[in-house]
Amino acid sequence: MIRSIPIGRHMKIPILLISSILFCSNGYAGSSNPTEPDDDKWRFTIAFPMLWAPEVNGRVRGGENIDFNIDFKDILENLDFGFMGEVYAHKGNFGFAYRLNYLKLKNETTSGDILKTTVGSDLILGINDFLGTFRVHEKVRLMAGIRNVYSDIFFNIRTDLNGENLIDKKIPVNDSDSYDLLFGLHFDHWFNDRWGLMLNADTAVAGDNDRDYSLELRALYRISKLNNIWIGYRYLNIGQDVSSENIDYQLDFTEKGPTLGWAFTF
Repeated sequence: MIRSIPIGRHMKIPILLISSILFCSNGYAGSSNPTEPDDDKWRFTIAFPMLWAPEVNGRVRGGENIDFNIDFKDILENLDFGFMGEVYAHKGNFGFAYRLNYLKLKNETTSGDILKTTVGSDLILGINDFLGTFRVHEKVRLMAGIRNVYSDIFFNIRTDLNGENLIDKKIPVNDSDSYDLLFGLHFDHWFNDRWGLMLNADTAVAGDNDRDYSLELRALYRISKLNNIWIGYRYLNIGQDVSSENIDYQLDFTEKGPTLGWAFTF
């Protein structure tokens, strides 16, 4: 019987990190609509498709120090499927937002000539953000909600001898959920009917991670009443403080890079 391989709490960090590679932008409800507000009507923003092309930096402090860097092109080589979608809505001062992100990475390596061993890895990661917003100023909204991250990691190991299959196993590594309570703000300013500027910031105030915060600056271009282009730059940091074998570790992972998206407002 194949059994899951137990992993420590600190192993959640790379899982959260990779899952956020395709995290869409942090725009909040109604941020791309410069028309005069109508408190009696619902206003919607649907952002799809969205792309974030980050580079990934990581550091571990405690015991032996470790630093690493992953370029975006390396992420693309193992990308099997990805999906992002966002829906924002508000009526008057109150609003809500739902953000769905899904990522599947696959990798396979084969070694040996006569005795061939193939090791494949599958990584499925998803993130769901459930947010509520409240307008405190014409240009400022406060946000609070829950971020859920789901991960499913497993290995496929196959061994063949002269075309005859000897081993074919699927080994689960991790299947878990994590949650963070988020608090943040959104600011936007329109210079004219075409161009605008947006700033978003959020941080975790409680949850499975000791540090979880992001900052994004975005330029908005309004093509028509319905269509908008978002171009920006996002920074995300996730970190945890853990202890293992009487050693205290600080684990921090950073993603930073440009964002690009298409948003429909109505």
